[in-house]
Amino acid sequence: MRPGVALVLALTAVGGSQGCGSRVTTAPSDKKDAGAAVPDDAAVEIEPVALGLPEVAAYGWRKRGGQPAFRLAREAEARGDWAAVVAACEQALAADPVHLEASWLSAVGLAKLGKLDQVLAPLSRAAAGDFSKWGQASLELPGMQGFLATAAGAAWRRRVEQDRRRFAEAIARSVIVTAAGELYGVELPARRWYRLTRSAGVVVGALAVPAAHRIAYVARTRRKATRAPGREPGRELGIGVVDLVGVKTWQPIPIGPGPIAVAYSARPPLGLWIGTGAARAVQWRQLDDDYRLHPLPPRTARPAGPWLEVTAHAAHLHALPPDVTADWDDQSLASAIRIGTSNRVISVPSPGLIDGNTAAWSPDRVRVAFVAQLDDHCAPGAVNTAAFVADAATGRLRELERAAGGVALAWLTDRTVAVAGDRGVAVHSLDDGVGSILIDGADGLIIPRERPRCAPPEPRDDPGEDAEPAEATAGDEPLDAGVTNAR
Repeated sequence: MRPGVALVLALTAVGGSQGCGSRVTTAPSDKKDAGAAVPDDAAVEIEPVALGLPEVAAYGWRKRGGQPAFRLAREAEARGDWAAVVAACEQALAADPVHLEASWLSAVGLAKLGKLDQVLAPLSRAAAGDFSKWGQASLELPGMQGFLATAAGAAWRRRVEQDRRRFAEAIARSVIVTAAGELYGVELPARRWYRLTRSAGVVVGALAVPAAHRIAYVARTRRKATRAPGREPGRELGIGVVDLVGVKTWQPIPIGPGPIAVAYSARPPLGLWIGTGAARAVQWRQLDDDYRLHPLPPRTARPAGPWLEVTAHAAHLHALPPDVTADWDDQSLASAIRIGTSNRVISVPSPGLIDGNTAAWSPDRVRVAFVAQLDDHCAPGAVNTAAFVADAATGRLRELERAAGGVALAWLTDRTVAVAGDRGVAVHSLDDGVGSILIDGADGLIIPRERPRCAPPEPRDDPGEDAEPAEATAGDEPLDAGVTNAR
């Protein structure tokens, strides 16, 4: 029996756990003989399933019951025992059906063993649950080429391209949040979570670049041993990129101990710019589309537009909005702002100061949201930062939320604002009588929180020595068979 036909017969009714399975169908045959062989070019299609996972906790399989068996699978992979790999992955999935790494490695093992009619079920579970990691990887891995040569494999190629578009569209509808040091897209109200980064929980800050459909993120990376003086093994900052159209995440390139600056240039040399060095002598480098850094001439000026400043433990966004003016101080704070479209002057109760870098127009440009520092006499636990929305035409001010640990905000629609505060991330509606909705599991937004300037940023601990290593991502390095690349 041809592998594609066997796969259809075996998996037509197979569905993955948590909505991550796939169902294979074939076009109706004109042949009256039901036992007639299906030709190699018979139409095989893989029906779409839900992408992502229903909650962020579902991505925590490394801390659940299937991980011990999965470690055995990795050991078997290292010695090339693919039968043992598949057996151990089956044990891992029996203990934890949403262990996506076990699903992926099981699919690779089955392909290596020539059991091509069994590849699709675990492969579709892995790719649907974490598409940006395993979607493109499934097309590039050498060990998958035998499966891809089958009719079902050709259908899988089509499914990946269709899901690439679906994933990009889902992220465009999502709010980008942080959870345990990683970036995710959360689609509301469906509450589907889509993982965007895999840096072992050490993303420090990120800059959205809508013009390029990309997110640049800065993470702490572990520096390797070097003979250079003053460069002992340890942590430094690295720059990574999430391509929201190609649906690909690039792991961080080590840059240095920081601080570093990240900006985007809409003029040649086009693309992301990474700056290092003292504030008055920043050395800029351009990150090209092939993920390589190119030094720019000395004393090159920072490109116009928003830019991100990152240290080892904190990030700060510089992004003064259009049509909003004020007598900003050297920290972009002001006691009042003037709305250019209506000439209205807006202030917060004294001695509050408005943070200009947080001010953002609603999509319909009817309202301005911003974060204000309520006072500068900081004490431990003082609730002295708040999110506000002002009507541009009338100047009417509305307070949304206060926090002790800083506030960040982002518009979702003309009348909904996401606010990151002490309780996590909540979506506030501006409609009367409609309260806020908490996004369970989210602890921040892609936009860094702003704290009172008198309060030092809260330090973040590195993962413990027993933390799992960061996962490899398609595009990080050549996709050969082996321990790292089969993940």
